[in-house]
Amino acid sequence: MPRESLGFDATSHEKHHWWRSLLFKAVVCGAATALLWWASGWAGLLVALMLWGRAFASDLVALGETAGRGLKSLAFRPVQGRFYAFKGHRIRVLEDELLPQRWIALKDLATALEAPMPAAVLRRRRPLREERDGVYVLDEVALGWLREQRNDRAGRLAHWVEREVWYPARGRKASYAQKKGAPADSPGEE
Repeated sequence: MPRESLGFDATSHEKHHWWRSLLFKAVVCGAATALLWWASGWAGLLVALMLWGRAFASDLVALGETAGRGLKSLAFRPVQGRFYAFKGHRIRVLEDELLPQRWIALKDLATALEAPMPAAVLRRRRPLREERDGVYVLDEVALGWLREQRNDRAGRLAHWVEREVWYPARGRKASYAQKKGAPADSPGEE
């Protein structure tokens, strides 16, 4: 068990008391502004304004970075974990509510493949999912159909679907269980 440090740790102390440095800067700048105003009037205020800018520049930049990161996370929250792209083509993916599988928009797959995908053939393998924004096909059905195609783009798209959509939904155990010649103590065999 690691022992607790008995000495003074300046970084952890300042992490909790950052407001002290801001207060100190404000007091020093305020006193300098009052002195410059008293000594030289409006011209002194210009010098004081430069002093305030120099004192608080790093804090304002840090505040801007923090606000930017916060706004970016708020803006991307609705699509977090649901945005997929293959070679510049957006592909919509839905998570299944009950099973560890995903549904891929058929129209987006056809656009990425740059060829039509036969919905009738895919429907014979497994039912398609009708949503208000289009028709979705199960990821393993799309993966199987793409692997049967004999063109290079379908092979790359099948590899992408397996790596980005199929594998993350099922995890390591599913990939071990499907591989032939997996070791006897692989996680897939329980």
